[in-house]
Amino acid sequence: MITNLKNLLLNSKGGIASFNTVDLEMAKGCILAAEELNRPIVMGLASRHWEIVGGKIFLASLSAMVKEAKVPIALHLDHAKPEQLDMIKEAIESGMTSIMIDGSALPLKENIEITKKVVELCHPLDISVEAELGAIAGDEGVANLVDSSVTKKYTDPKDAEFFCKETGVDALAIAVGTAHGLYKDTPKLQLDLISEIYSVVGETFLVLHGATGIPDEAIKNSIKRGIRKINFFSGLLQESMNTVRLVEDGDNDYVKLRK
Repeated sequence: MITNLKNLLLNSKGGIASFNTVDLEMAKGCILAAEELNRPIVMGLASRHWEIVGGKIFLASLSAMVKEAKVPIALHLDHAKPEQLDMIKEAIESGMTSIMIDGSALPLKENIEITKKVVELCHPLDISVEAELGAIAGDEGVANLVDSSVTKKYTDPKDAEFFCKETGVDALAIAVGTAHGLYKDTPKLQLDLISEIYSVVGETFLVLHGATGIPDEAIKNSIKRGIRKINFFSGLLQESMNTVRLVEDGDNDYVKLRK
């Protein structure tokens, strides 16, 4: 069943996993796992993959799959850039129930301005909005090796408080020691910083990007400190490609491989 991100988080306990996908087989696996565990999830499509997978056509099939799911699922456009407002509008028309506008590379004032614009577009349509503040290392949507010790800029709690009050955003991705990609070493989450940010953002839900490779205990501790949405992609992509590469017996039938 389809819902928006805000309703999903309001009506769920603990943290909610968000999985970006590039095909329906990845999506099917995530949904089956969610149903088996009876847990709601977020199914996402990164903006960098929109044109590659054919966003509108892909979403038509993904939406049909999600509507038949036995658990609540939000459909999410991930990391749309300020210059991609046309893509955001197309995603809304295609059935997305959650939009992430990523203005984190902009100065604070400009990040607020673009986020407010997207909030004003989405909220009247009952579509949730996620934003990002701070600078999360790595290249989103690409499973490259990253150094977890390299953090461009941690999220400032005072900026986070001001940002959430000014924009009315539903969820906020924060930079607290994670990175997009596959870690060269075990990342060290800034748990005290998560707690500090959580204490000042009011009703805005906090989001942890770059969760592939973070130890389970660290994920649990981040949830205790206030994280509610946890994003995964690199591990899914890596596992999918490893599965494809394992087929070496001459029977390279993709239809059989899907089962």
